[in-house]
Amino acid sequence: MPLFEQAFPIPRFKRPELEPPKIFQIKANDGTTLYGALYEPDRTRFGPPPYKTLISVYGGPCVQYVCDSWISTVDMRAQYLRNKGILVWKLDNRGSARRGIKFEGALKGNPGRFDADDQLTGAEWLIKRGLAKAGHIGLYGWSYGGYMSAMILARFPDVFCCAVSGAPVTSWDGYDTFYTEKYMGLPSENPTGYDYGSVMHHVHKLKGRLLLVHGMIDENVHFRHTARLVNALVAAGKPYELLIFPDERHMPRRQTDRIYMEERIWEFFERNL
Repeated sequence: MPLFEQAFPIPRFKRPELEPPKIFQIKANDGTTLYGALYEPDRTRFGPPPYKTLISVYGGPCVQYVCDSWISTVDMRAQYLRNKGILVWKLDNRGSARRGIKFEGALKGNPGRFDADDQLTGAEWLIKRGLAKAGHIGLYGWSYGGYMSAMILARFPDVFCCAVSGAPVTSWDGYDTFYTEKYMGLPSENPTGYDYGSVMHHVHKLKGRLLLVHGMIDENVHFRHTARLVNALVAAGKPYELLIFPDERHMPRRQTDRIYMEERIWEFFERNL
């Protein structure tokens, strides 16, 4: 044993049981190559697929979710769910970062359209491979991912059964102009994109269960976004669940709030997947 370790014994930790995801290539409906990451449950413990499935999504510009990196392995929510027998899937749809201007530019003027279509393509790929089953696929996302999870649940009600939508942008006419007009243009120039890109435009089709999570002093995506969506859900007679944090901003930061949030999210998926 080295002299340093003899003088200062270093405690040994049990090796965490973390399995890296498998990375796959699939094709979008226009032939574009998409990359997905799959966290599959242990078949010796949970038997063969199909499994209850959770799609973890962001999907917006400037972010890449799928990469051959340690950060993918240490996604603790994905690892936790995998060890509960739930398959976790991530897909970088058109509009995501680090794939070139054409790939990211697909989002221009059309949020909630091609990006959501690609996430449906990923879910259908899982179903065709026998890994997942329609009606037992949920979604989780935060910020742009919260927008995506709510939008996808509403647009494709026969495939997805539930979603957790954290701090979602629900209508682009209410988000900050520096970000929005860069990708959407002016509302007067792109009324169709603003209309179709609003979650409220699709609420009437909603069938699955939706959990909205939001900090009430969110300085990024103001709580008004969730309030507007709630009004639309009530008007359409659609059920929803709401988890609010009165003293939190864009993402809960206090440990007690984070623990409470993760427990409520897990309980929601346990009930609805």
